Amino acid sequence: MKLKSIVQSLGMTIGLATILAGCSQESEVLPKVGDVVQDTESEVDVEVEMIQLRPVGETTSLGTLKNYDLSPFFQHKVTMIAPEHIDDEHIIYTDSIGEVGYEIYVYDTEQATNRSLHKTSKTIGNLVGVKDNIYWSEYEATEDNGYAWSIFRMKLDASELTEIYNGVSMFETPVPHLCAADGHVTWVDYEASETMTTTSVKQFSSTSEKVETLRTYTLQEGENRNGEYVFDYRDSEGGVILHRSLFEAGNKTTRLTTLDGKFDEEMGALIDFQVGPDYAAFGKEGRAEFLGLTQEAKPFQYMGAQSKSSFDAFRFLPDNRILFREGMDRLMIADVYEGTVSYLRSQGGMTSKPLYVDGKIAYAEHGNEGEIRFYTIDVE
Repeated sequence: MKLKSIVQSLGMTIGLATILAGCSQESEVLPKVGDVVQDTESEVDVEVEMIQLRPVGETTSLGTLKNYDLSPFFQHKVTMIAPEHIDDEHIIYTDSIGEVGYEIYVYDTEQATNRSLHKTSKTIGNLVGVKDNIYWSEYEATEDNGYAWSIFRMKLDASELTEIYNGVSMFETPVPHLCAADGHVTWVDYEASETMTTTSVKQFSSTSEKVETLRTYTLQEGENRNGEYVFDYRDSEGGVILHRSLFEAGNKTTRLTTLDGKFDEEMGALIDFQVGPDYAAFGKEGRAEFLGLTQEAKPFQYMGAQSKSSFDAFRFLPDNRILFREGMDRLMIADVYEGTVSYLRSQGGMTSKPLYVDGKIAYAEHGNEGEIRFYTIDVE
């Protein structure tokens, strides 16, 4: 197929890593933009001299930690769940219903109750939130080997849902992976044919109630490809950042670029990436890197305990602190002002990717005995 060589080169990490990201487990193998390990055909890295972050042990000053035991709600099944949105009193997450669909739940942290918000026979791709609104994608296979998908919105205090966008992913292009930041939801829409693929960066504003196209890229197919293709992306308070393949007369490079142009570098294989107000963060095999967006900002690096360690889920906190995950068993805090790195205390087991929403961190731990706990931290 037309884009098969591109998609296969990405290397999918669907499965347990997807679950611990707060997304529901896939019932079938499907290219999903938010769950890929980046294109390895280009191995160009930014050549800068990195300063090693100084380990200072366990952090004790991040904020008030609370925990919630969800194990009683899952006594009769093996499941992997994680927070996908949070407000003052609620944690929202998704869970698979065996092989017959998915369900969205809201856990009330004050009442310690668990309530179903929505059930579907389709696959839920991922869920995000803006204040008291949640957004998610649902998809199902079509007869012509594509995936028909829709993006929905629902208020937490209502059961009525609204479809805000839909489409069909063909020629092995991914279904949308939603990102939420600054009152809007962002995704990438792929329109593919035998001869051309158009990649459009879309954004829904919760204020205007409209979908806007922020940027469009085209890839002309043929013996020698020409054009551009977005194969991964993120959105945060630092803006939208895209990982793109650029083809010219059959030659290929990859670039990591923010839409506002404050970061634009040739960049090869990445496990994860994100941009904040002052830094861009990258997860690479065995290390995490933090590059300043100004000449005055020092570049930092943290080397993992093992050469094959993975680093992902970068969340930018106040006071030049960056939360991220090492492997699947602990959360770290890089302080680029102090030049230090610390870790959050863990009860053991597997740790989900964290959220950071409106001054609050949320994540899950899955213990070795099957216990499930959600944690929240009000960041000081």
